[in-house]
Amino acid sequence: MTENTTRFPAPPDRRIDVLIAGGGVAGSALGIALARAGMAVAVVEREPVFRDRIRGESIHPWGVRALQALAVDDILRRDAAAIELPRWTRYRDGAVDDSFRWDELMPGSPGEFSVRHPAMQEALLTAAADAGATVFRPATVVPRREDDAIVATIRADGSAVDVTPRLVVGADGARSAVRRWIGGTARRDPVHHAIAGAIVSGVHLAPDSAHQAYFPGGFAMVFPQAGGTSRIYYVCPPAEAERLRRMDLPTAIIDAMRPWLPPDAIGDWRSAGPAGFFPNADVVADRIFASGVVLIGDAAGANDPSQGHGLALAFRDARALRDLLVATDAWDDIPATFAAAQRAARETLRQHAIWSAPLMTETGPAADALRDRVAAARALDPTAGGFAPIFMTGPEGLVADEAARRHFLGEDLDSPTAPPRPPLPAT
Repeated sequence: MTENTTRFPAPPDRRIDVLIAGGGVAGSALGIALARAGMAVAVVEREPVFRDRIRGESIHPWGVRALQALAVDDILRRDAAAIELPRWTRYRDGAVDDSFRWDELMPGSPGEFSVRHPAMQEALLTAAADAGATVFRPATVVPRREDDAIVATIRADGSAVDVTPRLVVGADGARSAVRRWIGGTARRDPVHHAIAGAIVSGVHLAPDSAHQAYFPGGFAMVFPQAGGTSRIYYVCPPAEAERLRRMDLPTAIIDAMRPWLPPDAIGDWRSAGPAGFFPNADVVADRIFASGVVLIGDAAGANDPSQGHGLALAFRDARALRDLLVATDAWDDIPATFAAAQRAARETLRQHAIWSAPLMTETGPAADALRDRVAAARALDPTAGGFAPIFMTGPEGLVADEAARRHFLGEDLDSPTAPPRPPLPAT
């Protein structure tokens, strides 16, 4: 990808509409959308090459709708080899327990998207430049306040330029420098489990489906990708994770998963990328906006990875901020307005993850009794008050309060006034 610096006005006028610090998924998607809307946008990306790391490479249906609203779905299909997985298959004891199509549960729902993360980042950043955004890469940006304005110094290719943006968007990931600049910090919730990830070839499961295999104390995931590879994940207790870390990790993950999948699911496999562990817990940012500044994507906090909402949140943030910015020219209130809705969405997903974790990962009589109670509650209300289809609908419109928690876990089975079932939103 080459730098595109033709969009800046000539010196000494360096005013732009939006400066995006971070050219990953959220930042580049926003850059595409705003450049298409005719705004002067600069995207600053520090990495000269996007590296393959262990992270989410699946986009839930509600996130796919967000990227469709941004009109970047064709970019991912064409330039990042994204494939759609219209089906979800669950296994117990090595056999199929359930299999469904997303559009059977909700007519019109897209399927899951499966895509290699570095290819997606590269495709989106290139598309941002093609749309007219000015891209600096590799580069750094340091903002400062001068009087009532923000001035940012961009350093790239041995030179520096100062720009004065109307809005700074921090899309610079979990270790966000923009978050630190506005005085924000982040904390991780207590870790309940660990998740290992790897990419391999030689997994022989239906290529049009995501696959989830349950076992006592955790679960495994397989997401087929283009080219015959699969991204695999293994969610397990911390003690098991410590044991597996001492082994060749791809082999350890495959050996741990094999008993819980059909006998012929894993053949002559080989590792096709990095492998590693990371903790299962939300990361909560205490400050996600300031005057003229707003954070999106992982810079604003991260969802429990075992729930897989990270990429959907990135596209949700880009869509929601785009919609606010194009709706009005009065931008002063946008950071606070955006951040309030963003925080509510993240907190809803955080609470859902906290409620769900015991059902997925705990063992013993108490956990079995909890699962039995939840099964009885689902027989009465399959939507669980709207939270059961959250992977299709997303968090918008849901309130994760105490009444919702009790209803989700079936604690109100004997209550004569359980919360009403909200209708599924139209797609």
